[in-house]
Amino acid sequence: MAKLMNMPKIGVNMTDGTVTEWYVNEGDEVIFGEMALAAETDKDVQDIPADQTGTVLKIIAQVGDNVECHKPLAIVGTPGENIDSLLAEISGGGVVPVPVAAGVASETTVVQTAETVEKSPTGRVPVSPLAKKMAKDMGIDLNHVKYRGVRVTKADVLAYEEASPVAPVVEAVPVTATAVTASGIRNTIPYNGMRKKIGSRMTESVVTKPWAALTVAVDMTKAIDWRKRVNELADIKVGFNEMVAKACSRALHEFPMMNTQLTADGTEIYEMEDINIGIAVNTERGLMVPVLKNVAAKGVVELARDFSDLVSRTKEQENIQGDLSGATFTISNLGSRGISSFRAVINPPECGILALAATVKTPVVVDDEIVIRPMMNITLSFDHRIVDGDYAAQFVAYIGKLLEDPMKILM
Repeated sequence: MAKLMNMPKIGVNMTDGTVTEWYVNEGDEVIFGEMALAAETDKDVQDIPADQTGTVLKIIAQVGDNVECHKPLAIVGTPGENIDSLLAEISGGGVVPVPVAAGVASETTVVQTAETVEKSPTGRVPVSPLAKKMAKDMGIDLNHVKYRGVRVTKADVLAYEEASPVAPVVEAVPVTATAVTASGIRNTIPYNGMRKKIGSRMTESVVTKPWAALTVAVDMTKAIDWRKRVNELADIKVGFNEMVAKACSRALHEFPMMNTQLTADGTEIYEMEDINIGIAVNTERGLMVPVLKNVAAKGVVELARDFSDLVSRTKEQENIQGDLSGATFTISNLGSRGISSFRAVINPPECGILALAATVKTPVVVDDEIVIRPMMNITLSFDHRIVDGDYAAQFVAYIGKLLEDPMKILM
C-alpha cells in the first residue's frame, strides 16, 4: 500500500527543511534507513533516510522546496499502484508540487504558484505563531509575504525581509560618500547556503528573544592544574571545553530553568529531560554546533572522546543525524583568539549560551595581597522571558565556583 514519506523532525528546534538533492528518482527502490535525499535545516545539510521500503512512485518536494516537518516529500509504494487519493490528500494539506512543462521551471511559475495559495478561503493569511510574531516585531505586512508551503513560516518572513529594498537614509550619508560605485568593489560573494542559514538563525534570536548578559571573572589556577593532572592519566587530551561542559551540566542540574525552551507560540516552557551541550566550532562551511549528548552521565575523558569524534565528523562533513541537533545549552569559546570578553548570541530555542574568553595572567587581590592569577571572563547570555536576572546570576556564578574548585564538578 502506497504511503507518504515525510520530512522528519531532527531535534526539538527543527521546523522545516529545504530539499537540496534527491539521491533517488521516481521508479527507484528505497530501503528503510538508507539515505534518500539531502535537506538543509537550520543547523546544516542533513541526509534524510527513507522511513519505509518500497518504490518511489512520486517525488512531491522538488529541489529547492521548503518543507515543514511531517509534511510530504514523496510517495512510496508498489509499482503500478493508484496514488490519486494520496495526491488529493497532499493537495488539500501538504506541499503542492509546482506544475511545469518539460525543462527548467521559470521564476514566473514559482511566483504565480505562491500567489495562488497566499490566502485561505476565509481571506486570512495562514501563518505559524513564530512567523506572526517575527513579522510584527519587524514591521512586515503578512499580506505581502509569499510562501510555497501551507502557511507562512519564519523562513518566508526572513526571505521577504532580506529581499526588501532598504530606503537610503540621505541625512546619514556624507556628500563625499555618495559616489561609491561598483568600481570600488573588489569581489561579490553570494549570500546563500550555510552563511545565510547562520544569518537567519542569528536574526531570529535577536528579533524574538529579549536577552541580557552577565559576566563573571574566574580564577583558573586550579582548573589548569586539574586538567594537567587528568591529561597525565588519560589516553586522550581533555580540553577546557569538555571541562566547562561538565561544569555547565552540574549547574543546569542545580538551576533547571536554564535547561528549558520556550515554545514558538510563547504559551509553554519545556523543561528538558536530558542535558545536551552544544559547543560552537568554526569550519570551512561556517559556524557549526556539534552536540555532546547526556553530559551529566559522562566523565570528562569520555566527553573528550565524544567531542573529538564530533568535531572530526563536522569538519569532514560526515554529520550523522542528531550530531548538530538536540542541544539544550550552548558554549562558545573564543579564548584561543585572545578575546578578553564577549556576548554570544543565544541559539534558538535554548534559554542560554555561555561565552568563554581568553585566560589572561592578571593582578588580583587575594587575602589583601596583590598576586598574579590566570583569569578568564565567562559571560552568560540568557532569555529574559524564561528566567530573571538574579536566577541567571546565581547560575553563572555557580559555574565560576565549580571552575575555581574543579573537584566539585565530580561530586
